[in-house]
Amino acid sequence: MLAIFAGGLLTLKTSIIGLFAGMKTYTGAFYLLAKPAIIYGSMRFAWLLSLATVEWWSARLYSINCIGEGIGGFYNHLFQIASPACTGLLTTHIGLMGVLVASFVITCMWSMYSFVEYIKKSTPANAVINEYNDVRNMMGVNKKKSNERTRSCTPPQRNRYNQL
Repeated sequence: MLAIFAGGLLTLKTSIIGLFAGMKTYTGAFYLLAKPAIIYGSMRFAWLLSLATVEWWSARLYSINCIGEGIGGFYNHLFQIASPACTGLLTTHIGLMGVLVASFVITCMWSMYSFVEYIKKSTPANAVINEYNDVRNMMGVNKKKSNERTRSCTPPQRNRYNQL
């Protein structure tokens, strides 16, 4: 009886070891796959967050110190706009806002481009594109007819002697 129990424990022990070995392998594979994406994503997030923070603070400092509140703030703003501090804050705000928007737009465009290129390189997408091209060629789309006349792109040169 004890031998049967020991054999069952030995089988359980090897299956648990196999389970943990498989989990370790899959965890390592996921780590290798996710590491570059995590590094890129965190760098991009840190860049956008720091840029947005600096841009927001420059706008806030400009609005608090250079514009003020109400009608009096607007009136004082007309005379304080040319001060070096206000000019610097406004220039920083405008310049960083452009950089922030451009960086965000470029990130979105690059992400879309990468996604489309990834889809184009996949096997199902290649099969769909090849089938589309086969059907298109069978139907004769964009084929020149032999009796079609082609014209020159440049008009005939006329000078003052052979005008109509």
